[in-house]
Amino acid sequence: MKKAAEILGMVMVAILAFGALGMGQDLIISEIAWAGTAASSYDEWIELRNPGEVAVALAGWVLRIGESAVPLGEAIDATVETRTALLEANGYLLLERTDDNAVSDVTADIIYTGSLSNAGVVIELVDPTGLVVDRVDGTESGWPGGTTGSADVPYCTMERAPNLEWASNDGVTVNGLDADGNPIHGTPGQMNSADIRAQRVPQVVIEHPAEAGLVISGTTVLRWDATDPDGEAAALKIALYLSADGGNTWSTIADQLANTGSFAWDTSSTDSCESCLLRIEATDPEGHIGQTTSEAFVIE
Repeated sequence: MKKAAEILGMVMVAILAFGALGMGQDLIISEIAWAGTAASSYDEWIELRNPGEVAVALAGWVLRIGESAVPLGEAIDATVETRTALLEANGYLLLERTDDNAVSDVTADIIYTGSLSNAGVVIELVDPTGLVVDRVDGTESGWPGGTTGSADVPYCTMERAPNLEWASNDGVTVNGLDADGNPIHGTPGQMNSADIRAQRVPQVVIEHPAEAGLVISGTTVLRWDATDPDGEAAALKIALYLSADGGNTWSTIADQLANTGSFAWDTSSTDSCESCLLRIEATDPEGHIGQTTSEAFVIE
């Protein structure tokens, strides 16, 4: 009995220890410099973030980049070197390709090998249980943010805040220097410009149609919840858009609506489609625009 009690005590200590280190907490992919920097297109880097309130042990976590596997807790496979075992609460993890020169004035947490095609790849963040907790697919329509060296603001990173869609760095909220000492159009190891936008941009949640594959006909009541982080929700103006081709083109259903939370939409004059999308945009008095897109639904 004493032996069993000792074993149980050891197990409980282990469970408590893992819990204290945030096992089971989700990290996110927060920033990707897929085009490299002005110093070199090979100087790619990736940032992960722990948006939680407890530290996360990195042992067992893997970042998949295309066919490559980059373990976050040990130097095997495509991982050359690891320099930290924990990602602190609300902390950032910087992965630099090949060496520690991509961001010359910020120390990399992990050095890895591999490349990010400008045409896009699939990147997946996998937790120690094998669960994919975050994913970005740049293969279907290209990267959903970021710029190349030929853009007006070149080599902007692709970034996001938790629960927001990917976007390009704004070129103003920046941090870090490349290998030649040029300012990086990104924020390696610091709060993204997307986080700052999130403090101002209206937030929109679609309440109907919310289910994928829902069939709509006749008049249906579209419903949403739109809020403004730094203003009054009643001051928002709402616009509704429909796409019948998977998001390639959009037509206006209605715009300049008051933020009442609902709109009666008569679909009788709308062509039927098998994979329709609804987009709702909310604009505040300062011109900040927040938007969200529904799951695909059917119009008969």
